[in-house]
Amino acid sequence: MLKLTAEKEKLISALSKALPIVDKKTIMTIINNVLVYAKDEKLIIEATDLEISFRTIIPAEIKEEGSLTINARKLYEIIKEISEPKIILEELENYWLRIPVGEKAEYTIAGLAPDEFPKFRPFPQKGLIPIPGKIIKDLVERTIFSVSYDDSKYALSGILMQIEKQEDQANMTIRMVSSDGHRLNLAEVTLDEEYEAQEPFSVIILRKGANELKKLADQNEQLLLTADDKFLYVKTDNDQLVIRLIEGSFPDYSAIIPKEKNRSFSFNRKEVLSALKRISIVIQDPSYKGIKASISPNMIKLESLDKKIGQAEEKMETGYSGEPFEMAFNARYLIEVLQVMNSDTVELSFNDEDSPIVVEGEDDKGFVALIMPMSLEDE
Repeated sequence: MLKLTAEKEKLISALSKALPIVDKKTIMTIINNVLVYAKDEKLIIEATDLEISFRTIIPAEIKEEGSLTINARKLYEIIKEISEPKIILEELENYWLRIPVGEKAEYTIAGLAPDEFPKFRPFPQKGLIPIPGKIIKDLVERTIFSVSYDDSKYALSGILMQIEKQEDQANMTIRMVSSDGHRLNLAEVTLDEEYEAQEPFSVIILRKGANELKKLADQNEQLLLTADDKFLYVKTDNDQLVIRLIEGSFPDYSAIIPKEKNRSFSFNRKEVLSALKRISIVIQDPSYKGIKASISPNMIKLESLDKKIGQAEEKMETGYSGEPFEMAFNARYLIEVLQVMNSDTVELSFNDEDSPIVVEGEDDKGFVALIMPMSLEDE
């Protein structure tokens, strides 16, 4: 029966990574739990919601090997409040877990047999592609906010992730694309390292899976990735993440991105971002933040379309020297794009009133955002 001692700090870290995976809404009690087991002087903790599975390993002083499942939230909260630097976990009969604290306190939690806990998928040992964690984190951050929340758009409810290699090159390009039908974000990076034998892949990752991937990328300098027809596999020194893929075909995003730019102008990113946030305050509908932009030589005027509870307009300088024109768009879409960009100066371009608005920046190589315009007919 399980009996071990582990450092509180490492145990809390492991449980905090497992907790977001645990399915809190399910009627299946077993996956409200984490699987805890000891093997080879290591404590292993697993969590799953049947779509995403997570495993983490921490060092521990193992007195007896064993396994059980225990409520993830209760275990985390009890250990978090214990002031001792080391935590003792001891299995009792009928899968109860005892947590003694010195001579004066102890806690016991009812657990469940580990046999019914979903099995962790065997992890591929070949074809793993090493990718810097920072790259993965940046790519997810630049695409996650334009994933569709519309259940009927199943293929758009995740992020398209592609890893590919040009025929004449050994360098791999990693690309992420997302769209909700009203906007599209594409971010890509070509890796410096050469990979001769790696197989490229193209998969659609669940939104929740992409968020967990970002967290893992934020905590590790390097991730190892590979995929099969149904799952994306991610590995670090101590953690493993398995994400069920979305079935279906992602729309051909390359056909949507305009090849020409008939009209374009540049502006200061931080200045326009601040103005859009201020103007949005007087717009009543939180999702329909309509803004009209009037562009004339060296000047852009931004004003709210919704004037039910107030109105606002701001003028600022812009790099434009052509004929005056007007356009309208959802301010929230542009705000979210500008917030993830690094460029001081951003270029906005489009072909006509019905074509997508393209947002790019010199210091955001590999990133392009498309926003569908709004109609000015009823304005």
